[in-house]
Amino acid sequence: MNPTPAFPGYHLPDTFRITQNDLIRFWVIASITASIIGVTYISMAAGYGSIVPQLFYFPILYATYFYPSRGIYVAGSCAVAYLLVSVYFLTPNVFVVGGVVFQALLFIGIAVISSYVVKQRDALQITVPGDDAVAVRMMIAAGESERVEFKFKALWSTRLSKEEADASDSAEVRKYRTNASKFIIARSIAGFLNSSGGDLIIGIEEDRVNNVIRVVGIGDDYSRLLEKDRNPDGYRRMLIDSVIRRYIPEIYETASRLIHITFPVLSEKTLCHVHILPADKPVFVDTGNEEFFFIRVDASTRNISGKTLTSYILTRFRK
Repeated sequence: MNPTPAFPGYHLPDTFRITQNDLIRFWVIASITASIIGVTYISMAAGYGSIVPQLFYFPILYATYFYPSRGIYVAGSCAVAYLLVSVYFLTPNVFVVGGVVFQALLFIGIAVISSYVVKQRDALQITVPGDDAVAVRMMIAAGESERVEFKFKALWSTRLSKEEADASDSAEVRKYRTNASKFIIARSIAGFLNSSGGDLIIGIEEDRVNNVIRVVGIGDDYSRLLEKDRNPDGYRRMLIDSVIRRYIPEIYETASRLIHITFPVLSEKTLCHVHILPADKPVFVDTGNEEFFFIRVDASTRNISGKTLTSYILTRFRK
């Protein structure tokens, strides 16, 4: 049985969501592919068709790098286009026909191999703390910093009524309603991605008045999930599908390279530890109507825009 919107705290992820970056990449891939098809046709008409099939590797590799699971579709499209163009110029020779078919199949093979390599690289690049419980205990003892942030819950807003949301002192709650807590988690993750990386620990209650930090765990969040998802695997799926895929979709395909989620147990309470590496390109939080760019500054996450954003990106992501 699949989770449905009737259950608070878990929402079906969008099956396909287009961001501004997706549109730009789509037009880049489409433009390059269309140009190569044209070059292929002209070259084959002039009798030089054997030198152009390799040009199709560029859109295939480009697509696979950003979308490892979808590069196969670009490869398939290139293969079909290559076969359709070639059919006008093929001679009835078994070797020529076999060579063209082999080249088309090679496009698919390149996409499959490239996808495997990218996914393996993503899996290997993540750094996992040697003893997660000990590492988390040390982070809690040291308190929040530029590299560490605590959150009480990830799903606290999912059961808010309209009246409660309207009366809230939080601008995020009034704006994002029942999705406010997920947006805030996405904001924190993006802040670490765009800065020097860090660790987000969910299940920590901070009493700022008495300067006390309590380990409360994610048990209350579990109660807001489907019964079958009230476990670490279900909680991880919620973060990936309802937070990362929904609000940071551009890293969804390669999230394992940058984000590692574990569930250490302290004081008999299960915590969620999100270990985040710095991204190699700017990461925006996309709400569907707006895009925000967050960074970590001291022990807080801040949104920057305009000239400050431009300057930061040119400095932080300079190759």
